[in-house]
Amino acid sequence: MKRTLFYIVFLILSNTISAQVVFEPSLKEAFKKAKEQNKIVFIEYYNSDCSVCKRLGDLLKSDSLVTAYYNKNFINYAMNTNGSLADEDNAFIEAANLHFNSVPVLLYFDKDKQFLHHSGVNVDAEHIINEGKKAKHPDYRSSGLKSKYDKGDRTVKTLYAYCDLLLVNKNETLLKKISQELFESFKKEELPTKKSYIILKQVVISTENGFFQYWINNLDSLKDFETGYKAGTEKSYLEKIVLKELNDTTIKNWDISKKNKFKEYILKLKITDNPEVYFE
Repeated sequence: MKRTLFYIVFLILSNTISAQVVFEPSLKEAFKKAKEQNKIVFIEYYNSDCSVCKRLGDLLKSDSLVTAYYNKNFINYAMNTNGSLADEDNAFIEAANLHFNSVPVLLYFDKDKQFLHHSGVNVDAEHIINEGKKAKHPDYRSSGLKSKYDKGDRTVKTLYAYCDLLLVNKNETLLKKISQELFESFKKEELPTKKSYIILKQVVISTENGFFQYWINNLDSLKDFETGYKAGTEKSYLEKIVLKELNDTTIKNWDISKKNKFKEYILKLKITDNPEVYFE
């Protein structure tokens, strides 16, 4: 009787474990196993208070296709950003030169801790599995974007993805260059569309960028792209870019034409009705 009961409990526990992605207890253990098994390390970079993260966590625990794929192909580790990262985790992210403004993020590294791929999250099984497949394929990894660019790839898809990576790496000088090339490659008939707005929102950081210039001159069309609690916030992304540049420590040395241009931006965006306060 006891043996039968033990067997039943064992089966229940086995099924429970196999029904969810298995996460290692530490980053050190994750890379140790990755070397032993010659596998990629997947990191769920999340915050336990984030609603989207909670949905992702539920999916990683319950979707049989996702759990089977990730348990077979990766060594998995969950990195919780709530409060502050553990010292080991923080040192690892800093060494990888990764800077995220939001969560969750899917991260992938080879067994030697070299960055391979990153992605934002759509909480559905197909997306999670596809990002895993990209991480395993050299032609689709984030880490291969510079090589594609250097070989002459100027497609909108590659330039946008490269901009996203440069943003994560905080390489603002190169980001400004590549995001302008993205504008130059973008179909001008699509500038009034949500696709153009998303690029502005996600990767544009300069008022000199073509996407910024288009939308600052077409403010009446910059609406109805956001829904729910973000409805009506479209212009805030232009405002964010302007305010960032107004924090320039050399602002008092700007020439008159540049100051006047920014005063125009301030008034158009209704940041204040007295733009002179930024130049006093």
